[in-house]
Amino acid sequence: MQLANHHAHSHHSDGRLSPVEYLAQAIQQGLKTYGFSDHAPIPGSSVGIMPLEDLPAYLVEIENLKDRFADQIEIYKGLEVDYIPGVISMASDHIQQAQLDYIIGAVHFVDHFPNRKPWGFEGSVENFEKGINEIFGGDIQAAVKRYYQLIREMVTEYRPNIVAHLDRIKKLNKNDRFFSESSAWYKAEVLQTLEVIAASGVILEVNTKGLYKKETTEPYPGKWALSQAREMNIPVHLSSDAHHPEDITKGFEQAAVLLQELGYEYCELLIDDHWQAVPLKEQHLYFL
Repeated sequence: MQLANHHAHSHHSDGRLSPVEYLAQAIQQGLKTYGFSDHAPIPGSSVGIMPLEDLPAYLVEIENLKDRFADQIEIYKGLEVDYIPGVISMASDHIQQAQLDYIIGAVHFVDHFPNRKPWGFEGSVENFEKGINEIFGGDIQAAVKRYYQLIREMVTEYRPNIVAHLDRIKKLNKNDRFFSESSAWYKAEVLQTLEVIAASGVILEVNTKGLYKKETTEPYPGKWALSQAREMNIPVHLSSDAHHPEDITKGFEQAAVLLQELGYEYCELLIDDHWQAVPLKEQHLYFL
């Protein structure tokens, strides 16, 4: 099993417990490197999970934990930063001033309702349908294409270290409820986005939350997208998107097997202050 996780949320955003409680579990499981990536504040928006005034306390706490546990585990300070044009990006002042070790770039919101509230597409089916109808005139293709367009903009213009859960837009699309994931137009959007990621050199996250939360039967992104990413030589990073300490390595073994089946031999891990390609077959030995 991979002895690292760099995508996790504490009570500073929408996680359940304090950072030290996640570290206790990480140390108990034998992890050697761990990264916190709580949701970054979204200034002036009602959808922000961490208030902007709470960001300094989060940053200080992670730095203090680095010192406190330095002889037991490597700790890294990150944020999962939303890309909302004109609102927040990796270039926002509070992100640039945070002196982060790494940034996970994500799109959780796609445009906005007439009342200016951003459309968060992964909550309820009712809200998903409402956004499609009120923002995109009932055109699911337009909504999904806009989602992938925003990811491409984020990667091209702001270049985070990691692109989070690439095909998260499919979360509520069980049994192709809203669109066919095998359709030509959908695959074209994914391929175009992967091409941009490949050209940028950023890392593609393999997010296991869909597996252990039973949202899907595969990680984000799924098998087909990962097979295309492998052909493009896009580096990948395995992470759990943990919101509770018990989730920090859930789904890792299943996802690692899938990656190896697709021909991946390495995963990128943040070790000794830089990203390194670690052999998948040897990750449990790498830190011994």
